[in-house]
Amino acid sequence: MIQTRNNVLYVCEIKFSREEIKKGILSEMKDKIERLSIPRGMSYCPVLIHVNGVNDSIIDSNYFTKIINFSDALEN
Repeated sequence: MIQTRNNVLYVCEIKFSREEIKKGILSEMKDKIERLSIPRGMSYCPVLIHVNGVNDSIIDSNYFTKIINFSDALEN
């Protein structure tokens, strides 16, 4: 998690998998966020960081504020 001065909490999920990330990550992430105790006045943004791609259904869901392909950061 990353907290900003603007009262935003970025809840980051990092997945290193040999296969693309499937739609099940949505329910996993929602469950994790529900268990958090987020202070009043603070908003949260779910972020997914991955290595080997994500299923189109995840992108189409518009659930994640940002989906980051970590492989892109490793390229020259």
